[in-house]
Amino acid sequence: MNSKVDIDFKHFCRELYKLTWEQEFLIEVQGAKTNASKKAARLSAQRKAIDKVLVESLLKYSPQVSESEIWKEIGIVHKVNVAELSDFGIEEENQEEVINRCLSAHQSWIKSSGHSFERYISNIQNDKLRRNEIRFILQSELTKMIKKNALTNTPEDIVGLSSWGKDFDLYAVQSVHGDTHVFGCIQSKTSIRDRVGRDVTFSHNAMDGLFWSVAVTLDGDFLNMPEFIHMVNGGGSYGRNGWHGMYAMSGITDKNGRIYKVDDAMTLFVEHAVEAAKQFIRDRRQLNADWKAEC
Repeated sequence: MNSKVDIDFKHFCRELYKLTWEQEFLIEVQGAKTNASKKAARLSAQRKAIDKVLVESLLKYSPQVSESEIWKEIGIVHKVNVAELSDFGIEEENQEEVINRCLSAHQSWIKSSGHSFERYISNIQNDKLRRNEIRFILQSELTKMIKKNALTNTPEDIVGLSSWGKDFDLYAVQSVHGDTHVFGCIQSKTSIRDRVGRDVTFSHNAMDGLFWSVAVTLDGDFLNMPEFIHMVNGGGSYGRNGWHGMYAMSGITDKNGRIYKVDDAMTLFVEHAVEAAKQFIRDRRQLNADWKAEC
């Protein structure tokens, strides 16, 4: 990446975040009377700003600028906004207050960035998904569907899905003649480092329950290390594969067993989801831990 592009994309991220946040905050804060409602308005505006900058910057700069670099820049801008520093306006404050704001900004980015990436996946638009009536839904939507008895999964499935709670961030669902069932469990991560040690156990539970179990990461740099390669594919100290597939938007260049490089539209991820959905209907017993997408 040359210096001109580097300066341009950073400027683009900063300005679009600032503009979007200011516009959305003015809308969200209308009618807010209490400190709590004003805080909620600020958080909502921040979420919308993150989502917009992520999508627009990927469209404008990828693949010239890697997804991980874009994500990193959005993170810096978001933290500046939350801490009310730099070009978002800072008044004289004591050192302790600045430090507390910076810590709050970092925690806010961890939470907000993860939710934004989940929404990015749930909003994937693809003709194959539409033709096969497949959607990727957030965990909150799954909870609502379970409460409304809107799923045609077996009682055993429902018990498992209900008990997993936040073990998975998204779920893959398919509708067949109006009947909707869950066939896949998805973990989304901005980085493969995030809680991956315990997440592999959750994935084993899903595969043992004959669900398609996968993970998607924006920054897959750690997937170049033997420990993580073995965690995904099996080998070393790992007796079996950790997921049916691990999909990285950046950080890797080639396929490595069950580790796949995907584009911004996650085309390969979508193709594998369609394969898994067909296997779930055709003969679910084969959708065990050994199952692997062929395309």
